[in-house]
Amino acid sequence: MQIRSTRRKILIIMVSVLAITSIIFYVIHSWKHEPLEAENTLVSSIDSQNGDQSLKEIIHQAQKAVVQIEASNEARTKSGAGFVINHRGDIVTNAHVIEDAERVVVKLSNTRTFPAAIINHEMTDDIALIRVPELQNIKPLTYNPDYEAEIGDEILAVGSPIGYQNAVSLGLIVGTERSFSINNYDYEQAYQISADITHGNSGGPLILRETGEVIGINAAGVEDTDIGFSIPMFRVNDQITNWVESAKDKDLSYPNLANQSFDKEAFTENAKYISKYFFESISIRDYINAYTLLGSAKQESMDYTSFRQTFKSIIKITVDRVKLHPIENQEVTVNVQVKATIRDEDYKETEETRKYQLQIAKENGQIKIIDYKKQND
Repeated sequence: MQIRSTRRKILIIMVSVLAITSIIFYVIHSWKHEPLEAENTLVSSIDSQNGDQSLKEIIHQAQKAVVQIEASNEARTKSGAGFVINHRGDIVTNAHVIEDAERVVVKLSNTRTFPAAIINHEMTDDIALIRVPELQNIKPLTYNPDYEAEIGDEILAVGSPIGYQNAVSLGLIVGTERSFSINNYDYEQAYQISADITHGNSGGPLILRETGEVIGINAAGVEDTDIGFSIPMFRVNDQITNWVESAKDKDLSYPNLANQSFDKEAFTENAKYISKYFFESISIRDYINAYTLLGSAKQESMDYTSFRQTFKSIIKITVDRVKLHPIENQEVTVNVQVKATIRDEDYKETEETRKYQLQIAKENGQIKIIDYKKQND
């Protein structure tokens, strides 16, 4: 009887182990071959990515709807930021950014530049609305007109996406209902944030980290500190909505950007930026955005599916070095060295250094990557 009892126990243990092993194998096998899915929202994240990558994606997606604004008159040029809020191409910014401007131009994260018309501005509250019809297809940032921030909320202050002002500050809401005046602008019920507001991100969106929604407009900062102030959306939403609904295209005036002289310094800066931005988009698998940076001839010779297939195995890519050659005939050759993490069909990951050569030039007034090739095949 004792022998039978022992055999029975051994048999039960073996069956249990086999069952558990089968379950584990099934779970692993199912996870490995199941496609990753995520909602198409600003705060969507891929399950296999960590929090840092998720934050990087939020910033990347937000900056596609954030613009650099240059407002000028005969006396001076001012710069700031703004963000697209609808499919009419309407952009919210600060009134002090476009104050007294005779010419307003916006630049996107892909370096495309467009003239803007001033719809209206409110000097007291320091808010303004401008319109760029060419941005109707840009995915706007979503904002919550009812949200009232609380102390301790995690936020991102996003600035203009290009050049020296490419600023993203992380911080917290450290105060609410702050009231003060600066240069004839009255700020009421402002948020105080632990993130520096510079000239580059003034007018840009204040984003709630938890939801990815805009809850304020960055407005002012205390120099040489990490103290900034933002205008709550709930305070100015009614005014902005009224401007949007009452704006008539026939009443809007846009500056003429034709026949502009070639700015060698700006072209060099933009060429270096777009080279990095191209690989940054690939790194977070925003292949569509990377593909739109290519010139028309390159897109004709390589469709989107083929382009995506070229980079599909790369799960991470970091730019190590960018070298620009002398400009010739308003075109520049850029050598880019990157470190890439490659994942094969068996999910084995390897790291390698790659070198690419990009040809960058203007096409229809916009800077494009007219050709690129991998050098170390």
